[in-house]
Amino acid sequence: MVDEAAVHQVSPLLAPMSKEEAWRCFFDFMTKVTQYEELVDAGKMFLVKFRQELEHFRRPMIPMESGAVSQLVKSNYTDRLKSYLEAGCHLQHQSIRNINQLQSCEEKLEDHINKAKVLIEELECLAEDVYSTTLTASLSILEASDCFDGDDNLPADSCEDDGQSVDPLDSAVSYSSVMILVHNMLKLDYSMQEKIVKALSLKTPSSELDGYCLMWDLRPYVDDNVMQLAWKFIS
Repeated sequence: MVDEAAVHQVSPLLAPMSKEEAWRCFFDFMTKVTQYEELVDAGKMFLVKFRQELEHFRRPMIPMESGAVSQLVKSNYTDRLKSYLEAGCHLQHQSIRNINQLQSCEEKLEDHINKAKVLIEELECLAEDVYSTTLTASLSILEASDCFDGDDNLPADSCEDDGQSVDPLDSAVSYSSVMILVHNMLKLDYSMQEKIVKALSLKTPSSELDGYCLMWDLRPYVDDNVMQLAWKFIS
């Protein structure tokens, strides 16, 4: 016969999270998700600015083969225009400004990646904490349930007491599942952004830059339905 006292003697570390504890962990998780989303928006601005400055920096020369353009140049061929054409259609102070802006954008994007990495790691820790606690509690309850099933002499109210843990455990499982889904999506999103930032240079083709900006904006790894579900949990 199984010792009833031994069955009920469960370590506090094995006890399931209360619904309030699980909600607080989830709230902290979504707070960091919000911080990550703000970083993504800021990073997008820096990426778009980088593209604009780079395109301006490598602006092509005036197409003299065009009859209309050629006529305009000839009719307004001042010393300033002559110097401009001889400099490859670039003004020195504008080129210096472009280079400075490009460098600034690169630094801010690298800073964005560093901050985003920290948040992704913090999200992972929160998700793993809730998951491991929930998993341990679930296994503990299953073991206790097996003991109850094997003891026909236990009073009926013992099973009812055990059933009281289902509600908070179900809540913790729901929170844990959503946290894992959201973290996995954002981790892929972050990896994409990291690859984009590392690929940027003065030689990056315009078509690639357009593609990077599009991918950053579309965020293909983030499922809006999952994100909406996550926000409903704290609304």
